[in-house]
Amino acid sequence: MASGNFSTIGGQSRLYIARLDAVTGLADLFNPNPSNLVFTIAVQSDGKILAGGVFTTIGGQTRNRIARLDATTGLADSFNPNASNTVFSIMGQSDGKILAGGDFITIGGQTRNRIARLDATTGLADSFNPDASNTVFSIAGQSDGKVLAGGLFTSIGGQTRNLFARLTNDTTALSTLNVSKTTITMTRNGSAPQFSRVVYEQSIDNGATYTSLGSGTPSLQNRSSRMIETMWIWLLWSKSK
Repeated sequence: MASGNFSTIGGQSRLYIARLDAVTGLADLFNPNPSNLVFTIAVQSDGKILAGGVFTTIGGQTRNRIARLDATTGLADSFNPNASNTVFSIMGQSDGKILAGGDFITIGGQTRNRIARLDATTGLADSFNPDASNTVFSIAGQSDGKVLAGGLFTSIGGQTRNLFARLTNDTTALSTLNVSKTTITMTRNGSAPQFSRVVYEQSIDNGATYTSLGSGTPSLQNRSSRMIETMWIWLLWSKSK
């Protein structure tokens, strides 16, 4: 795969993006025909091709600066994050989510300053929000899941970082769990994990044996549950998308 500021490559008319034979260097039939520059491309594990740049149409569809293309036909699929400005870097993660960096302020239906993580199906931005102060030109993933970012920023991820930074690739658990002698109150917000069940058990022999005191399930509001003074509390978590 090749992208850049060309109009012919591999013996064929190809605007800004092409796929070339590894032996002959000739362009094959893949021809998404974007309306403007393609700065970055990445191939997903399923063979589909992610593209970012300045274009507003590509693969036969209106796609503002970011798109996913069929590897055979070159047509854009339904993935449509609609970036407000240039996408300079794009990367598919092992979990299927897609990282994008650039000059955009909105992408995937959310305000995301120059870096975002997108759902591979809906194209919507999730809660990953490092909020870079200036352009992000490059992103790369480490084997431990952390994200390297380079660009013109001087702050990112809530810290002063000049031009280069490493980011955690998860969201802060935006929740609180307050325990007193009479109640347990969990307040969930944003993308925090959400408890699916609370089990109350009492031990009077330092944890050797337990007696069940019952369980509760969460409601749509903050849940407060009565608590007996001496007990262990088990919280079973289900991570939200």
